[in-house]
Amino acid sequence: MEAEVSGEERGRILLSLCYSSQRGGLLVGVLRCAHLAPMDANGYSDPFVRLFLHPGSGKRSKYKTSVRRKTLNPEFNEVGHSWENPEFFYAGHREELAQKTLLVSVWDYDLGTADDFIGM
Repeated sequence: MEAEVSGEERGRILLSLCYSSQRGGLLVGVLRCAHLAPMDANGYSDPFVRLFLHPGSGKRSKYKTSVRRKTLNPEFNEVGHSWENPEFFYAGHREELAQKTLLVSVWDYDLGTADDFIGM
């Protein structure tokens, strides 16, 4: 993950990607980040990851993980919003999905103010 503005590395992210012909779509897992840039005064960040399949429309093209508090090396292994379907899922034929771009960004959660962008 590199910051567009300065070109300096702001951390790393590990994802799992798998096309499921049985389910008819792309399964995305956000596993963990490492060496994230500290964005808070305490020297840490409260990171979460946003996923967006572009071009896309509606809520089914956007997902986000839960927030991990006070860490620069968050583990996200429980990704998703239900235990029945722990991965983020984008339905579509393989050829259709191959024409799209998965945008992955990492943010620092801030209560009461705008979240801080860490990297993409």
